[in-house]
Amino acid sequence: MNHSPFLLSRRVALGLIAGALLFACDGTLLSIDVDGEAETVVEQGTLLEDLVGDLGFGDFLDMDVTSASELQNQGVQPGDIQNVALTFFFLEATGPAGADLAFLESVELFVESPDLPRVRVASALEFPEGETRVDFTVDDVDLTDYVVSQSLTLETEITGQRPSEDTTVRAAYRLSVGVTSQGACNFVQGDG
Repeated sequence: MNHSPFLLSRRVALGLIAGALLFACDGTLLSIDVDGEAETVVEQGTLLEDLVGDLGFGDFLDMDVTSASELQNQGVQPGDIQNVALTFFFLEATGPAGADLAFLESVELFVESPDLPRVRVASALEFPEGETRVDFTVDDVDLTDYVVSQSLTLETEITGQRPSEDTTVRAAYRLSVGVTSQGACNFVQGDG
């Protein structure tokens, strides 16, 4: 019997995938990345006008990470989530041309949720002139309880001066979500 190399390669690949799915159904942990971003416009001000408080990223309010498409596509339920960590957070000046983040002095990112303490998860203490993007130092905080609670809110606390012109700032983050593979197995087997 003569089989084409493509057919054999496809059979081997399908066999490996099926084996991996069966192995994954033993309750081991899988890691799924959940990305998010939001934009805000920081309005210009006078040279003496302080910029304090929250940057106003409305899209970060009341996030429901458990309904993120990255998790839903894998059949993950809230009970499957075992650990969650922030892996990166950055701010980036996206407009107008030539704008930077030097109007900021310090920014701290906090997480809060009903019945849980407010905790700092990332910070940046330097915003050099000419730099359009600043990556934050991420604190070692387990966010699992926040993610599986009713709602999760990310807030920024900032100090600095208002920029000399309206500046669009983009924030982006990634959460690494450790889940049991059982939810994904249920989904593949048609139980989810």
